[in-house]
Amino acid sequence: MLTHHLDERHYLYSQLENGLRVLLVEDQTSETCAVAATIGNGHFTDPADCLGLSHLLEHMLFQGNKKYKTVDAFDTFLSLHGGTVNAATGSEFSHYYFSVNNENLSTALDHFSHLLTQPLFELESIKKEICAIDAEFSLKINDDLRRLYEVHKETSNPEHPFSQFSVGNASTLNMLSLKEVQQRLFTLHQNEYVSHNMTLCIISPFDTQTCLDFVKAHFGSHTNREAPQTAPLPALYLKEQLGIRIDIAPLKSARRLIVTFALPSMHHFYRTKPLCIISELLADEGPDGLLCHFKAKGFATNISVGGGIEGSNFRDFNVNLQLTEAGLANIDAMLQTIFQYIEHIKQHDKVRYFDEKSTLLAQIWQFADAIKPIDEAISLSSGIFIYTPEHLIASEYILDKPDPAVIDEVLNFFTPENMRVKVVSPAPKTTLVSRWYHTPYSVSEIPTSLMQKLQNASCNPLLKLPKENQFLSRNHSRIATNAQYIIPQQTIDSVDFKVWFGQDNEFELPRGDCYISFDCQAATLSVEAAATKKLWIALLNNHFQQRYYQANVAGLNYHLYSHQCGFSLHTSGFSANQLMFAHELTEQIHTFEDFDKHFEQVKQQQLQSLHNNLLNKPINRLFTRLSALMQQNTHTPLSMANAIEKTSIEHVYEAKSHMLNNRYIESLIFGNWHKTEAEKFSSSLYKQHQKFTGHGKLSRSVFDLSQQLSLLHALPCNHPDAAVVIYYQSPNAKRRDTLLTILLEQLVSPVFFNFARQQAQLGYLVGSGYVPFNQHPGMAFYVQSPQYSAEYLIKTIRDFLQKFAVDLQQYQKNWSDIKQGVMKQLCQRDANLSMKSQRLWSALGNRDYAFSQNKDTANELTNIEFSDLMTFVKGLVIGKNTGELILYSDPNNKISANELSTAQVQDVFEFKKHTPLVE
Repeated sequence: MLTHHLDERHYLYSQLENGLRVLLVEDQTSETCAVAATIGNGHFTDPADCLGLSHLLEHMLFQGNKKYKTVDAFDTFLSLHGGTVNAATGSEFSHYYFSVNNENLSTALDHFSHLLTQPLFELESIKKEICAIDAEFSLKINDDLRRLYEVHKETSNPEHPFSQFSVGNASTLNMLSLKEVQQRLFTLHQNEYVSHNMTLCIISPFDTQTCLDFVKAHFGSHTNREAPQTAPLPALYLKEQLGIRIDIAPLKSARRLIVTFALPSMHHFYRTKPLCIISELLADEGPDGLLCHFKAKGFATNISVGGGIEGSNFRDFNVNLQLTEAGLANIDAMLQTIFQYIEHIKQHDKVRYFDEKSTLLAQIWQFADAIKPIDEAISLSSGIFIYTPEHLIASEYILDKPDPAVIDEVLNFFTPENMRVKVVSPAPKTTLVSRWYHTPYSVSEIPTSLMQKLQNASCNPLLKLPKENQFLSRNHSRIATNAQYIIPQQTIDSVDFKVWFGQDNEFELPRGDCYISFDCQAATLSVEAAATKKLWIALLNNHFQQRYYQANVAGLNYHLYSHQCGFSLHTSGFSANQLMFAHELTEQIHTFEDFDKHFEQVKQQQLQSLHNNLLNKPINRLFTRLSALMQQNTHTPLSMANAIEKTSIEHVYEAKSHMLNNRYIESLIFGNWHKTEAEKFSSSLYKQHQKFTGHGKLSRSVFDLSQQLSLLHALPCNHPDAAVVIYYQSPNAKRRDTLLTILLEQLVSPVFFNFARQQAQLGYLVGSGYVPFNQHPGMAFYVQSPQYSAEYLIKTIRDFLQKFAVDLQQYQKNWSDIKQGVMKQLCQRDANLSMKSQRLWSALGNRDYAFSQNKDTANELTNIEFSDLMTFVKGLVIGKNTGELILYSDPNNKISANELSTAQVQDVFEFKKHTPLVE
């Protein structure tokens, strides 16, 4: 099995006697186990009279099995042992995956084995899960991605299973009787969920032989059976479905041009990676690339390339452009430019691009930050179906067969005749409406005259392929760490400028992170100031996008973003040249002022995004509103949009000057750097800072709900579902209350989910979560329901909490498991260098300058008893020193505040004006 020389993990690929293929990964650094199973079955096998059957099957596996008969028994077990479980059904594969504490792996595998192979399929559970799937369908009825996806399906070959409705709903799953659906489930499961059609990947600290023994013990007795042979899939598109234009009307404001080229499967080219090369060339955002050309003409603001659906015999390749109104009026010209650029690629020597790509892939493979074990397990279990065992680990990174002829071969599919053009715009002329999501669209042939122009496209002298990447470093070495800096040390400490520097001795990678935060008094004065800041940051990002695209390609990343009191710059990736890169970015922040060229484009982009926020799912909008109500310097999307609408370019120049002239800077430099390198960078940053006036760190206070009545706030949403979020603010931000809130959430979360989803059947989108605002602890319960009123949901959630408090004693048996799970979370080893840097940076934001908060919190946890939690829950239920804020949306009913013994919050501004703050 091909691995790189720095990989210290051990791998074992094995096939059991019953045909089950298994990949076992021994990772001695892993603190939990990650397990994923992939089944070679997806919605492509759904029968026409029961669409959504594979999705229903996925749901039913969690509704009890012959050994563990209780609904969600596995989820409950994992919640008590530091783990989670989830599943997803795709077109040709289904994925089931979980994490668990190391000591409980064997028991968890027993649960998992029975879940996958011995489901009960009880009629009452089938009925409930059909309702859950219908609620899931209703939840996404206004999701533009799903709406576009359905148009894609309806304009593909009706004989190809991709064209089928895959999610399912009450209509499709109730075409047959429950008894007939049950029989279909039994048959589908018996045919497809068999050992030869299943793969398993386990990442754990156990040696591979011990892990293999676990697998044999729990999966080895399964019957040795293969899935039935299926006929080869037909072509994804008929001839008349290529060379066409599809106009689509979205719900949200959007203007997009999506050019799709229909390719066969490309998996067999994984050692050459032609689509990677083609994607990076078409996506180049540098000064001579497609996007820069379109921006200069005022046609487009963004580009993404290479995505698209894929399966065993097909692969879509998309060029996706976000358009302006001018771009929408010039689609034909844009198509010609795209084909001119493709002609450049065809005629250009490609050897250098292979060299750069192979160099970068090798660096990423050797020095990549570790990904989440569960994500890696899913990827590897899926890969067993696609790659040879030798290349399972290397498949994403290997490029050992560079061949320009293969790119030319693939580019033969990039022709006008093999193209589909989707145009998404606010008010197109449409003649059709999709069946399930009711999306207006129309289909037309691309005119012959335009087809001829595209076929005869020649190289455009205004377009050029990217030059050699100057940001690509070929020398990445590790420095010797100094024990003094394993925990970051403060190297500059003044009232208005603070810097910490640290070195990593854990992951031993030539990588690092540099954070710089600017608190700006001027950014906190009003919603207008916040809106102007947002626009300025967007203009800077637009500038950086073109200037530093090649840096991102080379593994040097940046993130410039607004926060409540100002803005932050975060650079990450390879340490070589990164501090120089960060220095250049900070210089650009201070000096760049050429905003005129793209001001209107960027302004319209921001307005579109804010207005689209108003069309999000009700539950998302309620959480956005909760954030605006609780935080002093967070504003509603509508108030931000109204402020941006009035913002001129003169306002941006003025705001930039005010923000930079009076500020506070905090910085963390952590990773593979010598102290002298960090000092040089921080000294130059400080020298630049001294030209301006400084102030202290700004407060991140939140509004105090604890000393007033429960509050009720209505938010109108353009959606048929009712939705509710009930937020409970803990008494204070001290460590003990934070822990009690986390412990309560851990205990109540699976209980509430099971109650709301299974017992009360309130809806598909239900749950609870720990929701701190600026480190002040709190938790929220949420439900979005297509069938119940908001008032009913509020009363049901409140009744649940009352009963939970009364019955709390029965959960004492789980107390040690809950405490142990929270303890493991608090003391958990950082999964990778990025997460470690993020944790350290968050500690600074919380004024934890000794970086000991997790350790101190863990120590405090040992002193908390179950009786403390009972007292805390009782206080929450009766409202003692605990704030309750209820947010709701209901298109059909208005709630009286008196009915719920609450005070009405009518106006966000007035609420924030008169509510006291608390640190």
